[in-house]
Formats: sequence, structure tokens, C-alpha cells
Amino acid sequence: MKSGHPYKLNKVVDGQPPEYPFTEVPNPPEGYTWDDISYVIGGYNWKARFIGHDGFIITGADENATTQYNLYNADLDMGTNWVGYHPGEEKPYNCGTCHTTGYNPEGHQDGMEGMIGTWTEPGIRCEECHGPGSLHVENPYNWQMKVDRDAAACGDCHFRGTQEEVNASGGFIRHHEQYEELFQSKHITLDCVTCHDPHTGVVQLRKEGLQTTRTSCENCHFQNAETQKNAAHIENNVECIDCHMPRIVKSALGNAEMFTGDIRSHLMAIDPMQVGQFSEDGKVALSQISLDFACRHCHVDGGVAPAKTDEELQAMAIGYHEGLSETP
Repeated sequence: MKSGHPYKLNKVVDGQPPEYPFTEVPNPPEGYTWDDISYVIGGYNWKARFIGHDGFIITGADENATTQYNLYNADLDMGTNWVGYHPGEEKPYNCGTCHTTGYNPEGHQDGMEGMIGTWTEPGIRCEECHGPGSLHVENPYNWQMKVDRDAAACGDCHFRGTQEEVNASGGFIRHHEQYEELFQSKHITLDCVTCHDPHTGVVQLRKEGLQTTRTSCENCHFQNAETQKNAAHIENNVECIDCHMPRIVKSALGNAEMFTGDIRSHLMAIDPMQVGQFSEDGKVALSQISLDFACRHCHVDGGVAPAKTDEELQAMAIGYHEGLSETP
């Protein structure tokens, strides 16, 4: 309950907005009051969408409608804003498979036509991962709680399309594709819970200045951690994840010109000769991290470090962890 999982779907009760641990969704879309809203999708740290009492996601009457609320992101500093979400289209809520606990694809939750399927609880609660706790309480010896540490268990939801392809649009990887990203690399041999504690909130830990993972990159990659690094990187406290897990992913906000989205990638491996990140049509991310995102989220005009040409970045990236890159 301390993570973001329970807040994937939030019921509006008696016209009162849902409460979150540290964020707030101040209003529903323009022209609506909280009495018009049955559920809020999200609202925890990134964005919020709204469902009316017919069970359909509110998208607005025309192509100019703005019905998705993006929360403030300090890393991007783009303010809070309302943006369009499939404006003017009819969008039933068919996300219950990954947004609810005890999902059944048959029927309509709360009798609302736009709700596809029914569920026991909104949001991802304990029993969605661990099974029916009531049966365990009644017979703890014969009905044990499920504990599945395999990455594929998380991949049931942190997944979009096929394992062999990472989907992209608008200059970023699309959100909730961590399993596909992990599948591109040797890190697929790891379980998600090797690094992540599913019972803690990453965002809360980050706000408190605490380590957000169970382990660190140096615990495995100790040889790379001990090799010579770029002097300017050391001086500016550049961490492994700044280059190897840059923000290639966009959930709500992203600045494509600055190569910065609002979620870190799980691709991790950098190709020192690869500059662009996506296929020619922009719909698929390549399997390795490009220099655009590994380097240019800092080394770009208007960035926090001097802009560099493709050739300069390649020269710095080749042999970086062999101590061959010494030029600031």
C-alpha cells in the first residue's frame, strides 16, 4: 500500500476526490465536477485521467479537448498542464487486467456500460500478486500465500505488445514496457525483485533522499566502478543510471529536444557507435541505449553540459570503462 500500485484506479466516493500519499488532483476536466466522476485513473506522481458515470473515459467533445491532467515533474519543470487524451473519441475503460485486483473480463463494473469487466478491488492490492488471503487465513497450512519472484510475474503488466519489440512514439519509449526493455539485455536473467522491493514506494524513498533499490550497480559491476572515469563526470556526481538508465520513457511529460522523458529506461546497455534511438518510422526502440539519450540529455544546447558532436560523443564513449576517456 506504500507503493504506487494501489492508485492505478481510484473510486470517487460521495463526490470527494481520491486521496494520495503526496500528490493531489485538484479538479476534474473543465466542465465537470467531482459529482460527475466515478473513478480517477492514476493521479500518483505522473498523470490522471477521469471516468464518467457511464464507465467511459472522459475524452472531450472534440479534437481540442484536454482531459488528461499531468502532475508537476521537478526533473522536467514543465509545470502542471491539461493535455488531450484521444480527444473526441469514445474510450471504454478496458484496463482492468492491470489496474485492478480480482479482475474478471465478463460483465460491467458497477453496472456501467463503458466498464469492461468486473473486479474485487480497484488498483493493484496485495491479493493481486499473492492470491486470496481469506483462504490462507481460514486454512494457513493448506493454502499458502503465493510468492512469485520471477520477472515474468511483473511482466504480466509491465509489458506492451511482444517481448521482442519495445514500442515507441513521439520520440520516447511508451510507458509500462519495463519487461520488454529488460528482455533486450543480459539483465533478463535477473528477477525484478533483485533490485526492487515491491512493498516500498520508489517515489517516496526518492523524496526522502533514500536509496530506491535493494542493491546498487557497483555490487555486480565492481570492476567498471573502479576503472578510470571522466573527470567532469566525477566532479558532477554523475551516477551509473544517469547514462545506463536515462529517461527514454514518457508516461505524461517529456522534452524530446532535450532527450528527457519522465521514466528511466531498463535497456541499460549503451552502444558507443549508435546515435539515434529509434527505428526509421519512430515506432520501435533499438535494443541498446543511444548516445542521444545516454549523453545528450546533458550534452545538448541548453543542457547542463557543453554540447558535443556525434563524433565527439563516440570518441568519449568508446572504451569509457577501460579508463580510455580522460578528456572533460
